Amino acid sequence: MAEPLVETRQTYDAISATYFRCTGSFEPPLLSEVDRLAPGSLVADVGCGPGRDIASLRARGLRVVGFDLSLGQLRTGGLAGVAQADMRFLPVRSGSLDAVWSQAALLHIPRGLVPVVLGELARVVRPGGGLFLTLAEGDGEGWEVAAKYESDRRRWFTYHRAGPLTALLADAGFAVGAIEHNPAGRGWLSLHARRVGTAQ
Repeated sequence: MAEPLVETRQTYDAISATYFRCTGSFEPPLLSEVDRLAPGSLVADVGCGPGRDIASLRARGLRVVGFDLSLGQLRTGGLAGVAQADMRFLPVRSGSLDAVWSQAALLHIPRGLVPVVLGELARVVRPGGGLFLTLAEGDGEGWEVAAKYESDRRRWFTYHRAGPLTALLADAGFAVGAIEHNPAGRGWLSLHARRVGTAQ
C-alpha cells in the first residue's frame, strides 16, 4: 500500500470518534442527482467513513453497501452492510453495481494512483450506471494536519479541476454530466458521471 494511504488510514482510525461527531449533520451534494436512480438500485458508498451518507441513500429506497479503508471509521459508525476495502481493489463483481457514491474519498488518493481508482470504479459499475463523486477543488497535493478534528496527525490531499478530472473519467469509461462547484470550506467539486458502454 502506498505510504500516503497508510498514514491517512492511520489518521482516520485515530480521529474516528471526533470525525463522526463533527460531520454527522452535513448534507451531501448530488442527492438530487441520486433521485434519478430507480428504487432498489444497488449502490456502493466507496470511502463511506462512519456511514454518514448511507442512511440518506437508504432512505431513498436504494440498496447500499459501504466500503472504507479505515476500520476505525467503520466501527465508529456501527452500521450493518459495510466492509473494509481499498478503493483500488473493491470486493465487488464486475458490472454488478447500478452506481458508486464516493464523497470526499478520492481526494486522499495520490495523483499518480487516481487513474487506477477510476478504472476500478468503472469495473464495478454496469454500463449506463452512475458515479457520484465529490472531492477537493484546486491544484497540487500534499500533507495536511487534521487540526479540525483535534489531532496533529496528517492526511494526504490531492486537489482536482473539472477539466483534467473529466478527461481522466473519460479515459476510465465515464461520461460526465452534472458538475457542481461549492466554494465553502476548502472548496468542493462534485460530478455526476455515467458509465459508457453496453452490457455484455
